[in-house]
Amino acid sequence: MGNFKEHNNREISKKLAEYITGIELRKYVARKVKKYINTENLTVFDGAVGSGQLEQFINLSILYGVDVQENSINSARENFENTELEIKSFFEYEKENLIVDCVIMNPPFSIKFKDLSEQEQKNIQKDFEWKKSGCVDDIFVLKSLKYTKRFGFYILFPGVGYRKTEQQFRKLIGHNLAELNRIDNAFTDTNISVLFIVVDKNKITEKVYREIYDCKLDKQILEDEWTLEDDYSWQQLQEEREVEEVDINTLNTHASELWINGVKKNLELDLFLVQECNANIDILGNIKRLKSICKEFERKLRCCRNYRSSMTTFEKQAKLISLFDAVPK
Repeated sequence: MGNFKEHNNREISKKLAEYITGIELRKYVARKVKKYINTENLTVFDGAVGSGQLEQFINLSILYGVDVQENSINSARENFENTELEIKSFFEYEKENLIVDCVIMNPPFSIKFKDLSEQEQKNIQKDFEWKKSGCVDDIFVLKSLKYTKRFGFYILFPGVGYRKTEQQFRKLIGHNLAELNRIDNAFTDTNISVLFIVVDKNKITEKVYREIYDCKLDKQILEDEWTLEDDYSWQQLQEEREVEEVDINTLNTHASELWINGVKKNLELDLFLVQECNANIDILGNIKRLKSICKEFERKLRCCRNYRSSMTTFEKQAKLISLFDAVPK
């Protein structure tokens, strides 16, 4: 392919909620495509094609696509020998009888339905009459699926997996969801993690492959197989984080020093206000109250030598949390 030409206008991209895909993400997409479609010279459609970055490492026979940025389309035409690309909104794009080997897309994140033109909204509701609000990440996916024989590969904003406004979308994808992956460090100009999903229009089982992949480290962090649930929420795989062991005695000693020093500082402040500012503060009365509280806990401490706890671990944790919450911050 020679030198790959890119048009990365960050000001425009930021306005359109687009991010620049890193090299490792492009290679990751190519590996996933090869996993499911082990043939050469693929026909591919991309509804947010840009300069064709996601298709850089895929052996194409032709790239179909659309994008609103003319300069990006011009770069894509230079990057690939055979293209059929249009400069327009994806929601104004129609190509009859187009069926490709797969769809690959990283649609702009979280564009609002209400911010689209009236014509774009009408076009969407012609096919998806239930879509009246929220973001249109879901419509990018659903509309594009009609152009693929079977597979679709999508990089999406994580909210698509849990936002209530996309529940209908998740329901429509249903058992066609083949992979639900989290990609870390995917872009060159933001460190947000993203979803990478694989849609298989022929899949009917409930099992979904999941993984966490870090593009910066260029390695898989974790993988498993998950069963789709009836509530249509897409639960991302989460790595177990090691909980730092806390030395309770050291922590308590530090806390004790803090409140003792706090009492001392408050007494110093009260004394200054009385001596220098003629403040009406009952310092001796406060000291007596403190002594009374100290004596009360001295008695409790003597009694606890023979104390045997009847609390469960859960009850102890709940009590500890309530005591910490009651301490003035």
